Amino acid sequence: MRSQSTGKELPLRYRLRGTVYQIFTDNLMIVLALLLIPVIFLPFLFKFSHFMLVLFRAVSYVIIVIFALEYFLKLYVADSRRAYATNPWHVLDLLIVAISLVIFLPRIPFADIGRTSPMLRLLRVTRIFAVAGRTVKRAVPVKPIERAMPSVSRMKINMLTDGKIKKGALKEDIFSLLATSGYNWIDLQDVSEVDIGFISDVLKIPGVLLTSKIIKESYPKIDFFSDFTSIFIRDMKLRSEGTGIRDIDISRNNMLIILADNYIATISADKSEIFDQVISDGPVMEKEEFIVSILYSIFRRKITDYDEIVRLFEQRVIAMEELPAGLARPSFLGDTFYFKKDIQIIHSNLWHFTQVLKAVRSSKIPAGGLKESYLPLFGILYDESTYLFETSENVRDNLISLIDLHINTVSVGLNKVMRILAVITSLGLIPSIISGLFGVNLIDSPYPVRISEVFFLELSIMLLAAYAFYRRGWLR
Repeated sequence: MRSQSTGKELPLRYRLRGTVYQIFTDNLMIVLALLLIPVIFLPFLFKFSHFMLVLFRAVSYVIIVIFALEYFLKLYVADSRRAYATNPWHVLDLLIVAISLVIFLPRIPFADIGRTSPMLRLLRVTRIFAVAGRTVKRAVPVKPIERAMPSVSRMKINMLTDGKIKKGALKEDIFSLLATSGYNWIDLQDVSEVDIGFISDVLKIPGVLLTSKIIKESYPKIDFFSDFTSIFIRDMKLRSEGTGIRDIDISRNNMLIILADNYIATISADKSEIFDQVISDGPVMEKEEFIVSILYSIFRRKITDYDEIVRLFEQRVIAMEELPAGLARPSFLGDTFYFKKDIQIIHSNLWHFTQVLKAVRSSKIPAGGLKESYLPLFGILYDESTYLFETSENVRDNLISLIDLHINTVSVGLNKVMRILAVITSLGLIPSIISGLFGVNLIDSPYPVRISEVFFLELSIMLLAAYAFYRRGWLR
């Protein structure tokens, strides 16, 4: 196990902490403490055989050993062993465990007092309250480790200036790059909270804006400022198609695009392929056309990624529609629930992304070098995004209709079963009623009928009732 912030191997006690807390949960210790109540008090209240007394003693030994293991293992993996040991609840734990362990030391003086003392047994019962008290402040094993580790930046910097590509640049390179008079593209990936201060200083962007867009959840939109314009989008990409609707793997990344007078910056919360993809698309325009070319290429790439995802969703829904409704797998509703959730996320992101393109097409961005002659390019992207949005909406509606069809099919099948059960019950009532009228024994019956006549009467009525049910369609 490695720290997420440093990548270094954690000490053994940190690696064992999660396992210890998963095994010795507070719920388990409370159950064991409650189990001690009958083990302790029942021998006082009732007389038991020698076998039962031995069984009670064995259960008590096992629970005491578990208590001891829990205390010492949690003491070993604690962040501060001194703080753990001096905690009042843990002091009580140690006292109970220490006195209880006397039963395993037969040669120690006064050991018999520890075995038979009613006070010891009462102390064991207080274990319930000790464990219950700690439940209120349940310890979380992993988070304290990460807080204790120093935060280290994992940010990767790529730059494009004057046709030159520089990957893995240093932070100092950004200052020298912005000091030039040319047009530049700064790509920042794998940005975390520790990088917000640096990015805010070098790009002159409010840290609150960076935190709200990159670190926290937001939705695609455009914000206008005096010196720059920020465009937030979702960088979603299909990583694996899988074999079923639950196997589709889509990466989700927050990306903030900054448009200024002499540079464009892309800031991503996770690793992104957008820089390599745009570079591989071909040479970009120079000078005043540089920024609009980069922005167009980014949006073009996102349209391609969304198109790939929507097309896959559409194919999967069409394949599901071709299957007979009655042959769906038992996990159909569960699978389609998560599938519909993924479609809804794409549908919502496409709507916001379309609104961003609409704003760009409407020439509402003052910064970044967008001129009137370039706006039709973004108009084409807007039309394509609108088409994908409508397609995703149709896919979602088709999936909802398919779910309704499946539910209705199951309901119809269940109704058929209930009808058959109702027919069987109704037909069974006929001989029951007739037998109740004539009685079980026809020898002393006041009615001058024979058993063959009763049987013929029952059979005739049952056949008529069955024919009536058949005419109503209950047996079809």
